[in-house]
Amino acid sequence: MIILGVLLIAWLGALVRTVFGFGEALVSMPLLALLGYDLKTSTALIGAVGLLVALPATIREWHRIDFRAVRRLVTGSLIGVPLGILLVKTLPASVVLHGLGLFLIVYGGYSLWRSHSGRIGKPRLVAKGYDYLAGMVSGALGSAYNSHGVPVAVYGMLKQWPAAHLRAILQAHFLCVGVLVVISHVAAGFWSLEAVKVLLMVIPGLVLTVPLGNWIVDRMAPARAIKFVYGALIIFGLLLMLK
Repeated sequence: MIILGVLLIAWLGALVRTVFGFGEALVSMPLLALLGYDLKTSTALIGAVGLLVALPATIREWHRIDFRAVRRLVTGSLIGVPLGILLVKTLPASVVLHGLGLFLIVYGGYSLWRSHSGRIGKPRLVAKGYDYLAGMVSGALGSAYNSHGVPVAVYGMLKQWPAAHLRAILQAHFLCVGVLVVISHVAAGFWSLEAVKVLLMVIPGLVLTVPLGNWIVDRMAPARAIKFVYGALIIFGLLLMLK
């Protein structure tokens, strides 16, 4: 029964990633922890699932990807990874995660209110140099707490990237960073025979989960999609607060 729960959670995470372009770890990891599933195996599994989802998503969204922005984000992420390791050693995880969760709740709630009230502000952080900074924060939170998608999502919201454009950049960014994540998990000894077996069981379900996510995305109006992203930020913030 535990394995069935793990599979359902992994597929749910894959669906969330396909629809929003981020958030699979924020959804899956707490649920796997509630099941009492091994932390290292969970981390390895969700990292690999995210990579598997990102590959077809990147191919599908190829024409929408701003490759220069992705390059800057990935470059920043490479710099941020060692900073994340330092962050883990110097600050309690609960302080950082709860702070990030509170920020997401406040930002998501405020942005959702503005979108409903019809108040649209000007794009912020327009300069391209901010891409490197967003990438650094993403790399730091990714290596430290497996939360690399959130900073890029918030950054894209501040720049007012269209939902489809943001999702494409998120998928391409994770495809690049995800390879490094999986390699780091292998090097850290997170992978085991158990993780491989479960991953092989997850993969067939992705054949249905990913097209379902794409079907949902194709039927979302752009304005509604942005509101869903804001709502997702609030939910993910709550999940971080519960960690």
